[in-house]
Amino acid sequence: TIYAVGIGSSESQLTPRAREILGTVDVVAGHYGFIEMVRGHINPQARVIDDRPARARSEDFSRYQHNRVSAIVAEALKGQSVAVVSGGDAGIWGMAGVLLEAREVYENAFRVEVVPGIPSFVTVAARLGAPLQNGFTVVSIGDEDTPFAVIEQRLRGAALGGGALVLYKLILENMAYPEFYPPDQHPELSTPAKTTRFRLQRTFDILREHIPPERPMAIVTDVCDQTARFSTTMKMLGADDRHESIVFAPFGEFLKRSDSFRFFTTVIIGDATTRRHGDALITSQWNYTWKYSRDLMNDIADLPYLKEQKEFFEGSGRGK
Repeated sequence: TIYAVGIGSSESQLTPRAREILGTVDVVAGHYGFIEMVRGHINPQARVIDDRPARARSEDFSRYQHNRVSAIVAEALKGQSVAVVSGGDAGIWGMAGVLLEAREVYENAFRVEVVPGIPSFVTVAARLGAPLQNGFTVVSIGDEDTPFAVIEQRLRGAALGGGALVLYKLILENMAYPEFYPPDQHPELSTPAKTTRFRLQRTFDILREHIPPERPMAIVTDVCDQTARFSTTMKMLGADDRHESIVFAPFGEFLKRSDSFRFFTTVIIGDATTRRHGDALITSQWNYTWKYSRDLMNDIADLPYLKEQKEFFEGSGRGK
């Protein structure tokens, strides 16, 4: 069996099922940063395969992906149980899909179980309060494997739909690994800095057709201090101090703030009802017709088990 295990954004987010699998499998594989995050839960007898050797042997990103998946499949075909760890949820820009495709190629020679994890946009939203309360869209704008015309179409649909918007992967991976995307094979990604700037500009231009400049926006980098578990040699990975950063700004400042975008940056733009209160973004639930107020305390004052709290309801409970 191959287990595609989502591990969330921190060790505290591991589910009981994920812990159980990591503690019993024969092999654990994945990005070394994710492996370090769960190291304390891995079966001491398990063999650990991080993806650095596969990256070192690969001349381009496609070959790297092929190599790391082939190494995992080889273990399963030998009869080993393998846990493949993905940050967030394994089925959201994680390893679940490609492992299921491999099972299809090998005609069900092994099982694949997808173990859900907390997606990073859920963690980011929780840090911000409740910005995704009533419908939202998630778009990865720096996805090298998806034609940018498709990404533009998704952005238009999201902006027109009017819900809150989550933007993943704001900069291109070839900013750090240009050798994996040679210009003759990936002309649309050359040069990395220019292409990233173009995509950010197009994203802003498309969204501002339907999103006003004053709309609340939050820029979150290194949620749960993610960079602390990864190499510090890549400047574009995360915050310089390797700690979580949250910046609130109106959507109109999207491009102005883009110099701070990193691989571990997520942007959430609210909908028409989203407002900021202190350190929280709150999006109203349109499926409810009421708003909370102190007067609502009157409705529970006569409940039998609360009658002894008469002083509270007559004074401080509804008041100051």
